[in-house]
Amino acid sequence: MGEREQHVLEEIARIERGGPPRGHERQRAAGKLFVRERLALFFDDHEPYTETGRFARSWDPELPADGVVTGSARIAGRTLFFVASDYTVKAGSIGQYHAQKFVRTQQAAIRARRPILYLIDSSGARIDETGGHHVEKNTVGEIFYLHSIMSGYVPQIGVLYGTCFAGTAYTPVFCDLLIMLRDSAMAIASPRMVEVAIGQKVTPQELGGAEMHAKKSGSAHFVVDTEEEAAALVKRLLAYLPDHCEDAPPEAPPRDPARDPAEIDDLIPEDPNRPYDVHRLIEAIVDAESFLEVRPQYAAELVTGFARIEGRVVGIVANQPAVRGGTIFPESADKGAEFVWLCDAFNIPLLYLVDTPGFMVGTAVEQNAILRRGRKFIFATACATVPRLCVVVRKAYGAGIYAMSGPAYDPDVTLALPSAEIAVMGPEAAINAVYYNRIQAIEDPEERQRLVEQLRAEYRAGYDIFRLAGELVVDELIPPSRLREEVARSFALYRDKRVELPKRKHGTII
Repeated sequence: MGEREQHVLEEIARIERGGPPRGHERQRAAGKLFVRERLALFFDDHEPYTETGRFARSWDPELPADGVVTGSARIAGRTLFFVASDYTVKAGSIGQYHAQKFVRTQQAAIRARRPILYLIDSSGARIDETGGHHVEKNTVGEIFYLHSIMSGYVPQIGVLYGTCFAGTAYTPVFCDLLIMLRDSAMAIASPRMVEVAIGQKVTPQELGGAEMHAKKSGSAHFVVDTEEEAAALVKRLLAYLPDHCEDAPPEAPPRDPARDPAEIDDLIPEDPNRPYDVHRLIEAIVDAESFLEVRPQYAAELVTGFARIEGRVVGIVANQPAVRGGTIFPESADKGAEFVWLCDAFNIPLLYLVDTPGFMVGTAVEQNAILRRGRKFIFATACATVPRLCVVVRKAYGAGIYAMSGPAYDPDVTLALPSAEIAVMGPEAAINAVYYNRIQAIEDPEERQRLVEQLRAEYRAGYDIFRLAGELVVDELIPPSRLREEVARSFALYRDKRVELPKRKHGTII
């Protein structure tokens, strides 16, 4: 081996050892893996990976690779790009060359039309390095610009391992899908800055911990306990996503559902107000073990997630009667809109399972922008051009069915089960709205109750599902046991669907 080659190999070995001993000690004390050990959890066995910018800041032994490992690799049989913080190097902070490597990797993902994976473990930008400004090209500011340009073009998946405040907290929330380790945290400012700015004392977990972001802000799509779980989940997510926006999602061998579709009729209570768990219905429709719920802890009255039907990827949007009766709240409107938008961006067909009394009412939700946030859900559904199937399972009242891709929202097929009810509002609300004065004028309680029951029966007769099927409000009324079969057939039929919306730059509702 020549001296020049020997020198290069020695330098590579030095760089790959990462930061100084104190950096490794800090990482071990936090119970976290060194970045190159972490990456090994993701890379396919015996598959070479390409590292770019390895020699960044090579003259500084304290800052090998400038604190970030970037490149491309095979993960779960897919080729994608990666950006991985090295916390052993100045706490993974972003310096000049670190930012350039980050930006160049994003640009490469755009050119190659490949997904990108961000493994985030950074304390933020190095304000002392460039005098405190990070607004010029090839610095932190351009990272977020490229996140925006890439959105909906190639999938962006993030895993957050530590505490990220200020600028570096934006990369996680720009990702299409974010996995947070349970003890990680992110916030727009650190607890110390919060105390200085507004006098509030708060811990990192209270301010922006994984549980808070999973349950309250909705910024975390998944929370896991270990780095191994995070790597396994990333690989599973890749099985549902295409390489880019003009590609089709990957297929898998078909499997029978975990629950016999013959059980569906028994799963749905005859009483329209009695709760049941929609997960059991989903199990009778999709391929066994294929359902991956997205944001399971956030706005649980709406269930969203990826699944397969006959081996083909679909997105599920389902009201959950077991939580708040399946009513749509401002948070679930946001959740639904963002999931529909994600599926539409990456050519994932959508299956809506409708069982909702509609949008929530009252001062609390009005102050929380139910109208403005509800329109986002309706907008996303109306503009989605992927194959869309609407299944009216039970209640479909008010504007709830608009957001859930009801007949007026041009789904490719609207199916109804015999338990379905489609109406402007439920019978109790309707008869009180229309006949309140007439009911209150009757003094005898028994006579009043007889009138209420008579009016309720008359109102229900108006939205009898057999009548609505006869009036072609729905395309087909089917036996529940045939639901999976009909859904699979419809998705196969509309697989090559093409829809062109009116020409415009983009809608104004986000």
